[in-house]
Amino acid sequence: MWNTSAPPPQLKPGGIPGCVKIGIILVVLLTVLAIVFVIVAGTFVNGLLGGPAGDSAGGTGDTCAFLSDADARTLFGGEADALPLTGIYQASIGLVIDTRVLPDAPDCWVTEGTKAYIARLVRYEGGDAAAVFAKERQDAAPTSEPQGSGVTLENEGYFAGEVSGLGDEAFCTGISPAGMAGVLVRQGNRVVYVSVGPATASTIPDYVPTEGGVISSPSLCTFAQEVAAVLLR
Repeated sequence: MWNTSAPPPQLKPGGIPGCVKIGIILVVLLTVLAIVFVIVAGTFVNGLLGGPAGDSAGGTGDTCAFLSDADARTLFGGEADALPLTGIYQASIGLVIDTRVLPDAPDCWVTEGTKAYIARLVRYEGGDAAAVFAKERQDAAPTSEPQGSGVTLENEGYFAGEVSGLGDEAFCTGISPAGMAGVLVRQGNRVVYVSVGPATASTIPDYVPTEGGVISSPSLCTFAQEVAAVLLR
């Protein structure tokens, strides 16, 4: 199961073995796929019945503010749609999609792509972009919290390595419970986060454990960087 270039992470007190994490991720992936299917099917039926297109509930007329459907299809392939993660989408897919990073910033999600069956795109702009990035980098770091009686709660975080050659500073994120991974990047006053899933919910990407115990996916982070480069323009 493990990539031969790196050994599986050592189990820390209170930790979960990497293989168990991957098993949990695969179960969640199937759940996410089911939710996406229900949402897409409901949107399609609503369109056939002449329902409202583009209302506060996240109708079929809604478009992402920073990525057009045309660009989404160029990046993700297939019939990819970029939709605001608001209304019914936020109340449903928002419960399982990767919202670890910039949870309160304007975001969209992409579905129906052939390169990634699901993705979350976030773009933040402001004079405090460097501070925002620094906070997200700190939140991704591992933590160790003494609980008393000799018990320590270990959390390996989700930092999966620095990225060079993209923006002013960037790093990969590890696999989320929904099987997504991506990249956070800052360029000037703009901070972008792109988290993508594999091509299909049944596709197992290249899960590789880092020395700190985070399960990473180099291929997902690489693809996320391609998308982030477009959002930084």
